[in-house]
Amino acid sequence: MKSAESYYLKCESERQSVLERARDASRLTLPTLIPEEGVGGSTRFPTPYQSVGARGVNSLSSALLMTLLPANAPFFRLLLDSKAKREVQGMEQVESEIDSALADIEREIMREVESNNFRVGLFEALKHLIVGGNVLIHVPEEGGMRVFHLNRYVVKRDPMGNVDKIITKESVSPSHLSDDILEALDGKLSDEDSIDLYTCISSINDTTYEVFQEIKGVRLEGSYGTYPKDKLPYLALGLNKVDGEDYARGFVEQYQGDLESLEGLSTAIVQGAAASAKVL
Repeated sequence: MKSAESYYLKCESERQSVLERARDASRLTLPTLIPEEGVGGSTRFPTPYQSVGARGVNSLSSALLMTLLPANAPFFRLLLDSKAKREVQGMEQVESEIDSALADIEREIMREVESNNFRVGLFEALKHLIVGGNVLIHVPEEGGMRVFHLNRYVVKRDPMGNVDKIITKESVSPSHLSDDILEALDGKLSDEDSIDLYTCISSINDTTYEVFQEIKGVRLEGSYGTYPKDKLPYLALGLNKVDGEDYARGFVEQYQGDLESLEGLSTAIVQGAAASAKVL
């Protein structure tokens, strides 16, 4: 069986063209969203000469966010099914108590959504879907939402478009690893400030996924687990699905020609005006 690292490196080359398209779209809209490799906190990003792309992405993301998570209102409604309704039909007090209990559950779920900052993570994920077309969301049982950018994960799908395998790549400091993990990795760690942690999510059958983590080809003890398909905490989202492809296309890509033309014209106007201002 291939290690998660070797499989990730193999799929990384297949993802490269998708990542380049996403970076081109980001360059015309939000350059900091999907940057080039090797950027850091001190990197100065180029500023587009027009803001139409950025305003469009932010407006669409805000509208979608308000649709998915409306302010001061639940984004879902809990109701009894037809069978349960027939059983309590005519019992007004019981119906009232059930409706009150369901409303309490709705409010409790909304409080948890707000306290875990799902709104912030979802807003970031929506911008990645609009610009790059792909994003991976991790919603653990405890804690908030994690958003994996396209350059930090690979995905393989079956012919029906269902997720067959996901591998994420994270850089962690050796000081954050437990003593048991460091002991298992004895002789494999160098003096690097950070090491790569791979998380593999793989389909076992039609109903179950297995999850484990790996560092330097060593599977970490205690990281193995299984999830039913409908309760998998990893969601590989795509905006415009293309049949037979592992990755989707972004919304910005459909209008990239207009944005490139506008960027070129805006650049010429600004630079021409600056040059004209120097003429005596």
